[in-house]
Amino acid sequence: MDRIIIIGGGIISGSILYHLYKKGYNGKVVVIERKSQLSQESTSLSAGAFRNIWSTIVNLKLTNYSIEFYKNFHRELGTNIGFEQIGYLFTYYEKDFEDIKNFKHVWDENNVRTELLKPEEIEKFVPGYIPTIDHIEPEVNEILNMKPIAGALFGPDCGVFNPTTASNRYFEYTKEKYPSKVEIKLNSEVKKIIFKGEETIGVELVDGSIIEGDIVILAAGAFSGDILKNSVDYPDYQIPVVPWKRMLFTVKMPDIKDFEKIPMTIIDNGVYFHPEKGNLLVGRADPQQPFGYDYTPDPKYYEEQMNYYMAARIPGMEYCRIISPQSMWGGLYDHNTEDKNGIIGFHSHLKNLFIATGFSGHGVMESPGVGLSVAEKILTGEYKTIKEVEILKYERFKNNQLIKESIVI
Repeated sequence: MDRIIIIGGGIISGSILYHLYKKGYNGKVVVIERKSQLSQESTSLSAGAFRNIWSTIVNLKLTNYSIEFYKNFHRELGTNIGFEQIGYLFTYYEKDFEDIKNFKHVWDENNVRTELLKPEEIEKFVPGYIPTIDHIEPEVNEILNMKPIAGALFGPDCGVFNPTTASNRYFEYTKEKYPSKVEIKLNSEVKKIIFKGEETIGVELVDGSIIEGDIVILAAGAFSGDILKNSVDYPDYQIPVVPWKRMLFTVKMPDIKDFEKIPMTIIDNGVYFHPEKGNLLVGRADPQQPFGYDYTPDPKYYEEQMNYYMAARIPGMEYCRIISPQSMWGGLYDHNTEDKNGIIGFHSHLKNLFIATGFSGHGVMESPGVGLSVAEKILTGEYKTIKEVEILKYERFKNNQLIKESIVI
């Protein structure tokens, strides 16, 4: 194996590059990124949060490993990535909270620390929080359809970090250590992956140039599905990955004592927020958002939908206004339409094509575990550290063995 090509310059690619050499790879790697800088797509446009609270064991294992890696990132790679375990707080209506209570033993058995909270205990974590709905005007709640909160789940090991810094450091560190082996090609967009029969032999760029390699790793995030479609016509060889916009808004901190100390908090209708440099970073997945390469933020979406839930649940949050046009943005999930989980492994029909994409919004928080797993599989033929990654293989779509993740925000 003399040369590996990695398509994409985000945090998943960076981690793969780093872990390949850490695990003993001696050949060359070419990283191909369409933009003029690394880590400028979904990596830099994410909420920058991490958690190990999931409904699937493979995601529990990946994030448990990754949280420990990020905790020691400064010691390992010499850079501070703003790692803070401020916690995650999920709030639930009655039916969902019963499901959470019944599932808690799975987290306990897999070393995921969680704490169940009574409704009246939530305000200790989020000042001003009101779990009831008696204070909401009935005509308003006819629209919002909010219900009393039955309880909450707190994950103390979860938190926030700077994924752009982490991603860039993966590349910088590896390039510094292996300058003659690592080539990073910016402003270079892949037109298609080249096959000889069903064997992967390289890539063609939009400028017509060709780069040959022994293995091609497709880790281009939201662009991955279309790159493969442009490369091979056969429908059964495709991956169910599409671009899906997620919007984030930096808004003013409410005038509520100690609110800057809150954890990452998920309230009614999937609205979430966490402190961000003296302000709040707020987001919500819009289920009506069509798939496509749309980055445009919509302030009306925040003002006319998201903020109403915030203000109704925590009076005073109606003053959390968007700071400026520059403080809102849209980013792209590499959304897996089948089961919302990453696709990791060699393509079952296209030899030497390795897939690492489709993470549906949890790529930044799983990147250490993903990079390690990809390196182990390529270099040794098996997943040694997180064996459960095997179930994320491409073949699961053909064999009707989907691994559905339900805790996605």
